[in-house]
Amino acid sequence: MFDIKKTIRNLYGAWLLVCFNRTGLSFFANSSTEFWRSFQAAILCAPIYLMLLIMRYTHIEVGVPILAATIIYALSYIISWFAFPYAMFHGTRIINRQRFFFRYISAYNWATALQFSALLAIATIAHNTLIAPVFSGFLTLALIIAIFIYKGFIAYVSLEIDIRRTIMLVLFDFIIALLFEGWTLRLLQATPETSVG
Repeated sequence: MFDIKKTIRNLYGAWLLVCFNRTGLSFFANSSTEFWRSFQAAILCAPIYLMLLIMRYTHIEVGVPILAATIIYALSYIISWFAFPYAMFHGTRIINRQRFFFRYISAYNWATALQFSALLAIATIAHNTLIAPVFSGFLTLALIIAIFIYKGFIAYVSLEIDIRRTIMLVLFDFIIALLFEGWTLRLLQATPETSVG
């Protein structure tokens, strides 16, 4: 069940990390309990994800029925929340930082909730043409860069690694996201089979 106080505390910790305040890390316990509870952020982000999909759905063509598209998006959303933590479970062992794994993913997951909120704000501005498309494009690009930096800072302070490894982790995260995006789009653009006869 949701613990509102703990959720607010974790989101506040994630916000402090947005401000590059290292004390934000103290809001995330390095425990398996905290690790699993952090996936509640996926539930918080689900409505935002749905709104982003609705806005995006008007700009892409899909070759599958709406029910199939819904299932594809739902599976992609669920799997994406566990793919990076699973990869980092092994990755932190490779770089000898497994002792900080729970703390890192806890901060990472709650930070994702803030990222979703920022993406929704930019998408809403762009979707309603509140500003010129060129400016919304710049805002989107600036937000993506900011998210990369933010993710890097979280990895840097929570795993206690150097800049080189931080950059490698951010790139690794980006590659996983691209793979999931490509996989999802390929499934959505598939043409349904038709019977002949």
